[in-house]
Amino acid sequence: MDGSCRARSLAAPRVGRRGAFLEKPVKFSIAFTSLLVILLAALTAYAPVCFAQTAEKAQISGIDLDKAGKELRVSFALVNCFSPDMEEAILDGVPTTFRILVSVEKPALVLNETMADLILLHTIRYNRLNNEFQITLPEDPQKTFVTKSFAQARKWMSTVRKVPVLPTCWLNKDQAYYLNVKAELSKVELPLIFRYILFWASLWDFETGWYTVEFLY
Repeated sequence: MDGSCRARSLAAPRVGRRGAFLEKPVKFSIAFTSLLVILLAALTAYAPVCFAQTAEKAQISGIDLDKAGKELRVSFALVNCFSPDMEEAILDGVPTTFRILVSVEKPALVLNETMADLILLHTIRYNRLNNEFQITLPEDPQKTFVTKSFAQARKWMSTVRKVPVLPTCWLNKDQAYYLNVKAELSKVELPLIFRYILFWASLWDFETGWYTVEFLY
């Protein structure tokens, strides 16, 4: 690769799944433990209803690659990523983050070579005092998107538009490559108590499968 050609970093560095976010042991009071038990019991009781509401699995659609410029850019949309339970939690003031994984691989006989590996974090917060939604996107890190429309907020959260993945000078002409995309709810960004609840009952959790597109440069 040409040392003078570097991709502009738009996302947080990838972190390992195991042991990536270790926390100090937490001692719970009797009152807190009782509250947690009650919450888990309630979640278990309503689980069939919640799962019925989220029968449609979250998906990724409309994957589009732009190879014309100096950077390889990707666009796509998340579908069925907002369940009624998630929307209710957001309106209650729970900050929610979608973790979107994007990678490019070069095929090989044994192990594919990873050319790019990005994590995009889309975060939504609801300000109940001002009745407005605040969305932060790595595609435009210097800006906070603000709207009073929940529909517009969901659209911003679920849309990835022309994100630079890697410089095209890293790619070889007439060479085949794989673009891999996946999205999930980031539990790390949730308040601690919600992480413990979601550990036992993923009632408004979502995770897509890996979507792979083969392209020729």
